[in-house]
Amino acid sequence: MKYILLTSILFASLASFGQGNMDTVRIQPIKVTEQIYMLKGSGGNIGVLIGKEGTLMIDNQFAPLSNKINGAIKTLDPGEIRFAINTHVHGDHSGGNENFSKMGATLVAHDNVRERMMKETVNPQTNRTTPPRDKAAWPVVTFANKLNLHLNDEDVILHHFDKGHTNGDVIVQFKNANVVHTGDAFVRYGYPYIDLSNGGSVNGFINTLDKILLLLDDNTKLIPGHGELATKADVKKLRDGIADIRDQVAAALKKGKKVEDIAALGITDKYEAEWGKGFVKGKDFVMMVAGNLSGK
Repeated sequence: MKYILLTSILFASLASFGQGNMDTVRIQPIKVTEQIYMLKGSGGNIGVLIGKEGTLMIDNQFAPLSNKINGAIKTLDPGEIRFAINTHVHGDHSGGNENFSKMGATLVAHDNVRERMMKETVNPQTNRTTPPRDKAAWPVVTFANKLNLHLNDEDVILHHFDKGHTNGDVIVQFKNANVVHTGDAFVRYGYPYIDLSNGGSVNGFINTLDKILLLLDDNTKLIPGHGELATKADVKKLRDGIADIRDQVAAALKKGKKVEDIAALGITDKYEAEWGKGFVKGKDFVMMVAGNLSGK
């Protein structure tokens, strides 16, 4: 029961994460390369590739911000937005799908993202029902593991590695520019949120980070799902910390500890000063990990 309540609280926190008075939100472009930008606003970081062949965007935050986001992109390049990629299903990353589709963008995502948007889903842990999205919000180009796009002299590779943050995570690699957008497969707000109700898993999350690391070198510029631009070292640090927590939780469960006892073991104490400032707290995170590993 405690774990069900925890999941419900975290789901509600995620749903409201980054939201506020949308009228006051300012969309801030941050230059990554001559052709690639990161846009900050309210919700997940947006990636933008500009050029003579049209614009590609990655994620689109919340629906009420679509006109502001479109306006900010047009200050970078007045060309049409040809592609809008979803890194996963969450509304702070895909909430503007319908609007950008109506503006003419082709929506691209993992197979599981389209499937989830098409159907009503019920979270068995929270009993929360999510209705299907409007058809205009459904991705029209989907893939299972890998998809290549070629635009503006850039080779754009879309990867799906594992069920990590969700079961529809997409990592976008700009191969020529050596830039990677991770969506929420890597974030910088602290402990990551692993959405078990949307197919995520702690082992898959770590596995995805391992595979992201193989795409990176010391010069790669990385756009996280949330937070400031990052490096390979930042990804490695999160990966090692989450794996350490996972291994300690697994060892405690193997010794006979119950899921509800895990939070009191102090497993995340050494991470709390740096990672405990986000909406997921250390005790909540180990409970999430324990519930996932134990199947409860």
